[in-house]
Amino acid sequence: MQREELFRLISENAADLIAVVDMQGNRIYNSLSYERVLGYSAEELRSSSSFEQIHPEDRECVKEAAEEARRTGVGRPMEYRFRHKDGTWRVLESTASVIRNSKGEPENLVIMNRDVTERTRAAVALQRSETGFRSVVEDAPYGIFKANLMGKLLMVNPALEKMLGYESRDELLAVNLASGIYRHPTEQQKINDLFLRDRHFKDIEVEWKRKDGTFVTVRCSGWTVKDESGTDMEVFAEDVTERRVLERQLRMAQKMEAIGRLSGGIGVQSTTSS
Repeated sequence: MQREELFRLISENAADLIAVVDMQGNRIYNSLSYERVLGYSAEELRSSSSFEQIHPEDRECVKEAAEEARRTGVGRPMEYRFRHKDGTWRVLESTASVIRNSKGEPENLVIMNRDVTERTRAAVALQRSETGFRSVVEDAPYGIFKANLMGKLLMVNPALEKMLGYESRDELLAVNLASGIYRHPTEQQKINDLFLRDRHFKDIEVEWKRKDGTFVTVRCSGWTVKDESGTDMEVFAEDVTERRVLERQLRMAQKMEAIGRLSGGIGVQSTTSS
């Protein structure tokens, strides 16, 4: 298989948004998922600046992150607001990988974006904890649960049931986090330690065991909840298994130099600006 074809297959079949930009922020390539998720065609992206759709309040932070990547050769994860074609603002979670030229110098950035708007909205709803907002939690595409430090689940939403392969809420509530869900029980203790020290934790990746015995990579963020029963934690859990597989595939494509010369064309829709 041609190297360019490998990259095309990876990017065009990914759920995430994949962009390639040069070190000045000019777009070189955008995956077709941009149109599906954000409404912009390749032609529309081609005619706009890579920073044009970014919220004015977030633009400088994104530019600083790009400059940091250019300077250090390492991209850092971040969140920012991006304008959908319909005028609404979407929250994107972004991670970047640096592509180097034959001299070892940073040349391009491969940026993987994920729309996390619903996750952000559900987090606000959960913290407000009012009945009117609970429906948002129930409909959230991310796993949400409440648990105590002993690993007892006190509340789970439908997305968590689906993620872990359980057929009912009661069935999942009967499972202990430490003994029945964490692949490595020490990971539960790690999260408990962070929770006790800081009263919150963010973007901790762990491996969970599904009901059928298979494993998923999950990224968790949580915070303190105080009520009449004591102090518990509420946690957001996102299945990032597919994303981690995709990142490994992209690294393989990079090693094959499949995208080292994207500016010369890779046989798919290309743009000149992200």
